[in-house]
Parts: sequence; C-alpha cells; structure tokens
Amino acid sequence: MRTLKSASMLLSVLALAALAFSTPAPAHDMWGTADNPTVGQPLKANIGYGHHYPKLEDIPAEELPFFQVYAVGPDGKIELSQGQPNYVFNSKDNLAKATYLVIADVKPIYWSRTTGGEWNMKRKDETPGATECGLYIEGGKGIVPVGGDTSPDVATKAQGLPIEIVPSAHPATIKPGQKLVLQVLFQGKPLPGAEVKARYDGYAALTTDTAQAFTDTTDQEGKVTFVPLATGAWIVTARNKTGYEGPGTCDATDYGTSLHFDIK
Repeated sequence: MRTLKSASMLLSVLALAALAFSTPAPAHDMWGTADNPTVGQPLKANIGYGHHYPKLEDIPAEELPFFQVYAVGPDGKIELSQGQPNYVFNSKDNLAKATYLVIADVKPIYWSRTTGGEWNMKRKDETPGATECGLYIEGGKGIVPVGGDTSPDVATKAQGLPIEIVPSAHPATIKPGQKLVLQVLFQGKPLPGAEVKARYDGYAALTTDTAQAFTDTTDQEGKVTFVPLATGAWIVTARNKTGYEGPGTCDATDYGTSLHFDIK
C-alpha cells in the first residue's frame, strides 16, 4: 500500500509540473469586470491580468503601454480613462439600463526565455541565450449588464478582436445546469479544434489556480456547449498558436482570449 501511495503521489507531482509548463508564463489570463455598475453612474471597469483569477493586481509598468481598454454599449464604443490602481478604467458618461462590454485589446508583445529561466520583452535574435520565443497577442471581454438588462444585442455580437469568444445568448439569462453555446472566432472566422476552458470565482480555492471546472474542444463551427454548474462569476478562455511570420527570429505567435460573465 505504501508503494502504491508513493507512486500515486509521484504521478500527482509530475502531473502538476506538466501543467505548470504547458502554458508559458507570459500567457496571462485577462478579464474585464465592473464595480457595482449602476444606471445613472459612470462605469468603473477593472482589468484583471495574471495567473490568479479573480485576484486584481497592478498591470506591470512595462506592459501597460500595450493595453487598449475601452467599453462597448448599445451606441457603440466608449472611451475609458485610466485610474488608480492602474487596472481601473473609468467612463466619463453615465450608464443607461443596457448591457456593456469591457474590452482589453493588447498590442503584440514579444517574450523570450533564457537558459536561466528569465523572460524579457524581445525577440529570440535579440536575446542572448534565448531558448524559446513567442509573440503574444492577448485580449478579453467582460459582459456587464446594468439595471437588470438581458438584451442580447451587445453581449452576443463579435467585436472584431484577433481572437474572441462569442456567446449565443446573454449569460444573464442562463441558470446553472442550462446550456450556453460559445463560439471561438479567429480573425473573424470560426476556429475548430480550440481548447476552451472555464472556471468560476472560488473554484481555485477548492483546487489550484490552474484547475478548470470545464474543458471542451470546439467543433468545425468553432462552437462548444458550455454548462455552468455554479452561480457566480465565470471566466472562459481559449488560445490559438500559429507559426511566426514577423521580422527577426521567434518560434510562434500565441493568441489568447477570455470571456467573463456572471451566472445568477
């Protein structure tokens, strides 16, 4: 029994190690939320960025210039100004009873890793001793209903991001145990074979930061059927890695996206 137990523990350690190295450190989760969105008040949006969802942390200073953060409402794009802490972004105008999207669209960033395990924001040919390099293109959307709105017009509309997840219905109309079809679009077209992952606020406390409450792979139409089994805030993520075609030397272009929403 002791031998079996030791073997089981070893397999668990190896599995966690493999999971830790399956996604490069620069491939952060990203999500958009809002603090108590209220009709007649400005939008106070938060951009989460890191490996510890749902914890909000300062966006690294060297990456902040690459961030383009804005909102989309029924009348179109809404400019947001950066506040403090630096992951806070505010609107000038007040909110109406409607559904809004909080969007973070990050310009491409090079990340190269050295033999010492350090990462820097340069191409492989610019980094002595680099063992790997990725051009990372990240983004995320958060669905923010205000005043109990559940109209699908904004929530279910693609926003033209390099890669994005589009729900078939407003998530606020979905209850635990009900189905919600999600479609992954890459360059505006359905992305088949993409792994879609999801977890909810509090799930990491039951397991680990990297554990997922839901995983599936998109079909030929880029779709998966997502079934939330808990209420609360959810983050759904997808990635797509392609060959590198830019200047200099790098190994791949890595696209990442998320969709954040609440299940009541």
